[in-house]
Amino acid sequence: MLHGNFDILRNRSNEELIRDTYGYCNERIPIIVNNVNYWVDGENPLDIPSDYFTNPEAMTMFQLQKIRWHEEHIADNYIPVLHPWYGTTVVPSALGVKVVFPERTDPALCGKAITLPEQVKELRKPDPYKDGLMPAVLSTIDLMKRETDLAICVTDTQGPLNVAISLAGVENIFTWFFTNPDQVHELMDFAADVIIDWVRVQKQHIGIADDKGAFPHGIYMPVGGVAISDDDCSQINEELYREFVVPYNSKVLKAFGGGSIHFCGSAMHQLETLASTEGLTAVNNFCMGNFQQIYRLQELLAPKKIPLMVCDFAPLDVQGFYGDLLSGLKTEGVILASFPTYSVGLDKGNYVLAERDPRDLSTEIYSYLNSKLR
Repeated sequence: MLHGNFDILRNRSNEELIRDTYGYCNERIPIIVNNVNYWVDGENPLDIPSDYFTNPEAMTMFQLQKIRWHEEHIADNYIPVLHPWYGTTVVPSALGVKVVFPERTDPALCGKAITLPEQVKELRKPDPYKDGLMPAVLSTIDLMKRETDLAICVTDTQGPLNVAISLAGVENIFTWFFTNPDQVHELMDFAADVIIDWVRVQKQHIGIADDKGAFPHGIYMPVGGVAISDDDCSQINEELYREFVVPYNSKVLKAFGGGSIHFCGSAMHQLETLASTEGLTAVNNFCMGNFQQIYRLQELLAPKKIPLMVCDFAPLDVQGFYGDLLSGLKTEGVILASFPTYSVGLDKGNYVLAERDPRDLSTEIYSYLNSKLR
């Protein structure tokens, strides 16, 4: 067994701080400099194992090496976790969408499973032991559990809207909202049920309860057992979102005793609806510099004591970005996470290519945030 040999007392202290944050009684903001990203987009291609997506041991060792360096050099509030990562493609792959594997980057979807609303009724739930990438995920979980003593989370969990779009295409779904609303509801309900079943199978292999063990973007979450991504919320108006998306997000969240919703970018028009979603126990937002959205989310979430994970890829101007963010950020109920990578940075609200040493960058970010928040 590959033992983590990590500081148990430090991890317990970090867990306590994050639990306090969920209770809005934290006296300082948890800092997470997450240079242990499980995805490989943005990594130095020379560092990515050629068999990352075909050899569970290679995936495990790659992640474990990054975790070990982090634990030795960055004294933040990160809690180590392994992630059986196969991109955002797993559920659609099991429902008939083709997956392509570009060299040394994350897998991607190609094509659709259905093209007509009448085909929704023909969809059938997948067999997690036979269909698409689901067996690969389970094999990876089994190896991680057998060969290490670290926490393991389920693979990326896209929300019902993203699954529906992946199956039928964004142009079809957005048209069917108006021409075939009944079929869209049927597809969204189907997607929610598939997600619930799939997450439960993974949790059984990991050996964790339904309401435990979620790590949205690698961040420990003590309340609620699922973390879903809903990036497409920014592309839909609030009326359609409330009718076609919110009920099915809630269905997934409530199946696991609550959970988090992630989205990237700006969705100011959805914030009130998002904050009122039944089963919501946290929000995870890569705000891309939209600090007014973060401050508004704090206003909406604080009365409900729902914590906010303020995340983003590492900015080009570390001190300028975080100095501006911290000037209006409240302490209670907030977790601050930065994601340094080799080739992706944030600049003036956009992600840009910018080669930087992720280890040096991690040290710089942690030193600055620690000086401001400790």
